Amino acid sequence: MSDSNLPPSYPAASSPAPAGGAPVAPPQQVNIAFWLYIVGAALSLISLIISLATIGSLKGDLQRQLAAQGQQISDSALNATVTASVTVAIVFGILYIAAYVLFAVFMRRGANWARIVLLIVTVLSLFGILGGFGLGAARVVVGVIATILIFLKPANEYFSAVKASKRPRA
Repeated sequence: MSDSNLPPSYPAASSPAPAGGAPVAPPQQVNIAFWLYIVGAALSLISLIISLATIGSLKGDLQRQLAAQGQQISDSALNATVTASVTVAIVFGILYIAAYVLFAVFMRRGANWARIVLLIVTVLSLFGILGGFGLGAARVVVGVIATILIFLKPANEYFSAVKASKRPRA
């Protein structure tokens, strides 16, 4: 395939796979989206750290809410509840961040299923835009921009080329 057959905005390094099924290099949009997803994961990590740093106020808030409802709870039960909540938040936060990065890696390698998963995660993140100490909005904006990039024409061609390179040749 000659360079003259390529669309003008699509770099030669990202052209569809040659007949030998050689790897296809991701276009610039996919690389930018990948790094934006990494930034989103970093913002999630920062949000998790800030949440853990402010855990002391959680215990006080919980005590005030229970007192306002006329309920009492022992300090040991309250500590156990807060500890369990923190443990669950840490575990799920780390799993979320790890999965998000893993999906971004697979997306960069041309896995269309990872692109769809990242789209779904981005849409679902719109519901939590106000959370995370203001970082939630930044994380959503970064995710939306990255998701738009992975559905532009050069990215679509890249994912199609990767899929075509994996088909068995007759």
